[in-house]
Amino acid sequence: MYKVLLVDDEAMARIGLRSTFEWEENGFLLVGEASNGKTALQWLESHEVDILITDIAMPVMDGLELMRRARAAYPALKVVLLSCHNDFEYVREGIRLGASDYLLKPTLETEDLQAVLGKLKEQIAEERKRTELILRQELSGKRQELEKQLMKLLAGEEPQQESTAELAWLNEGYRIVVCMLDGAAKLRAEEGGLFIEIVMEEVQASCYEHLERGAAFRVGSDQLVLAVPDEGGDQESWMARLERLHRMLADKGYSFTMGVSFCSAGSGGLKRAYREGLDKAALRFYFGPGGIRSMLVSPRRPSRSGNTEAGMNALREAISEDWKDKAAECQKRLLGCWTCDNKTPVEVLREAQELLSLYQLCKGNRYVPAEQTEALRMMESVEEVQSFLWSVFESLWKSEDEIEEEFGFHRRIIAKAIEYMQGNFTKNISLQDVADHVSVSKNYFSEMFKRVTGQNFIDYLIHLRLKRSTVLLQTTTLKVYEVAEMSGFNDVKYFSKLFKKMMKLSPAEFRDRGA
Repeated sequence: MYKVLLVDDEAMARIGLRSTFEWEENGFLLVGEASNGKTALQWLESHEVDILITDIAMPVMDGLELMRRARAAYPALKVVLLSCHNDFEYVREGIRLGASDYLLKPTLETEDLQAVLGKLKEQIAEERKRTELILRQELSGKRQELEKQLMKLLAGEEPQQESTAELAWLNEGYRIVVCMLDGAAKLRAEEGGLFIEIVMEEVQASCYEHLERGAAFRVGSDQLVLAVPDEGGDQESWMARLERLHRMLADKGYSFTMGVSFCSAGSGGLKRAYREGLDKAALRFYFGPGGIRSMLVSPRRPSRSGNTEAGMNALREAISEDWKDKAAECQKRLLGCWTCDNKTPVEVLREAQELLSLYQLCKGNRYVPAEQTEALRMMESVEEVQSFLWSVFESLWKSEDEIEEEFGFHRRIIAKAIEYMQGNFTKNISLQDVADHVSVSKNYFSEMFKRVTGQNFIDYLIHLRLKRSTVLLQTTTLKVYEVAEMSGFNDVKYFSKLFKKMMKLSPAEFRDRGA
């Protein structure tokens, strides 16, 4: 509702305007009336008004003086002058002083008032939109600068002198919350890296909407870090706010594991607090995704480096001698030490990488493709890593002929899959659909596709769809949502964001550029 103040010294004139126009049905609310400019000016000081409709000729303070003072105090206020034929010169003066429009009282019709107010409604909406955009841009600029300074602190650099005031709240006490996107590897395989980028941008914006103070900045492709003031040490209410944020993200379909640091004060404690939050979030590796892990002290772990080294040597000897059963026993003992009491997730992944290197060394540099190392880095649970290593372990005992035959089989499967994708990419097909078409499991097909083509399945599919969309934008007059639909995207918002990230232009800009 746009708020309107009506000012006229004639009571009947005010009654007529009030009763002959359907104010609320047209989106307006008559919030007050006044009989002269002085009273109206006092009313404006304590009430919010969008449009002032005022007579020109009034006692005490006329409409022109009212408008001059009101516009000086409230520049966004729209003013409509009411006049008689004999004071047209006053109307001209009013327009010069900034009146938006005028209406002649003797000939005033409802349609005239509706037309003038409709025009003002559009002007106010457009001005509000521009103001909101400017404020968002200014706020975004300040946030980006704050995020940049926090990233520098995290990297051990000193903040710029002019940024010290912006970071002053760090001295009051704060906590770091490390938010890890759950199932990122699966999303990357099924939806693509750009999808994750869009998700993380939306989540970052949601965090700023939810948090009154602090900052949210990205570390890596699927990790968001929140630096949030401790608010006087009230841990219970602080955690309640964080839990509301976690639920809000879950309601939007985003699963995050959050790790909360102890309270720190001063910029010098930022790196330590980040490490604390990261260690707590990383516990999903053992205990599963989701939830908020706070104030947990990890148990002191006994040193097992000697046992690990001995186990690696025994495994190396067994593989080199082709003793499969003995090698399996050695690996089982090594993997059995991977518990939260003995190893951090980082230590587990490092040992897993060492096992891959050991396989490669013992088996003549064969059958340990680079994507296996990449896949290992994306794994989020100890069970996933163990299962992966056992599958690689089994492959070590295949003959060269078996390996070549398997790779040839892979190439034939992927060729069939690509043929199917090229014929159906405009439909709502998924990784599961294509895997079903070639009669293999989804996970196996995903690994196979990357190994043979060098691309993730979803990246290849998005390439086909985007290529189609560029052709449609250049050769047709279809609307953007129609282009999205005919290219295989079922969400025009996602399509537009994806298109702009890939092409550096929006779909409309791309069409205009090519015209």
